[in-house]
Amino acid sequence: MAEPENLISRVEHFFQGPHENINSMDNLLMDVQQAIQTTPDLSKTLGPYIGKIKSFQKMIAQMELVEWIQLGGGSLSIGHRPSIKLVSDLKMQAATHIFTLLSEKENCRAIGKLTKNAGLNWLWFPMESARNPDLDRYAELKMVFEEIKEILENEGKIYLHCSAGIHRTGMISFALLRFLGFDPESCAAKLKSLRIETSEGVGKNRIAWANSFITNTLQ
Repeated sequence: MAEPENLISRVEHFFQGPHENINSMDNLLMDVQQAIQTTPDLSKTLGPYIGKIKSFQKMIAQMELVEWIQLGGGSLSIGHRPSIKLVSDLKMQAATHIFTLLSEKENCRAIGKLTKNAGLNWLWFPMESARNPDLDRYAELKMVFEEIKEILENEGKIYLHCSAGIHRTGMISFALLRFLGFDPESCAAKLKSLRIETSEGVGKNRIAWANSFITNTLQ
């Protein structure tokens, strides 16, 4: 059985960074309960933590969890337009950045405000529609990708989204993965791991554009 000091340290670490310890929550609760059962004198010290862990379990059960894939030292996730709740949930999952592909007329700045109010960083590449970005925007997108690459190299966690998280999200995600050095087959597999709806709905023409963008940008 773990020493009480070690259990207290584990519990405190859990609440300092719950996003890293979600999977260990049940084991931690079991260890605390077992310690109290074995040594009743510890109930005064460890007992209060039981209620806190159980309350957190309920909160996790209501959390919108997203899929993350590791890219270098960081991680990427993709999805739909984030609500106030999802921004909070992303922060609990250790997200550091939200990358928005919505246009000005889609009230994207409200997402930027939510993001910053949550203590996260906001990236923005406005797209009016799921139509391929014009050639004159390639340099702008490349600069964004270079910034993202640096963020990932510094262990950042980025949530990338448009509105429904299908067309614009799939196209730009695929292009980003190609920019990071993955071949088309690996990109397709990673996109599927990230979000099956996006993988199935992005469309061959948008994937073709992503590959063309890399050819034109990196040549």
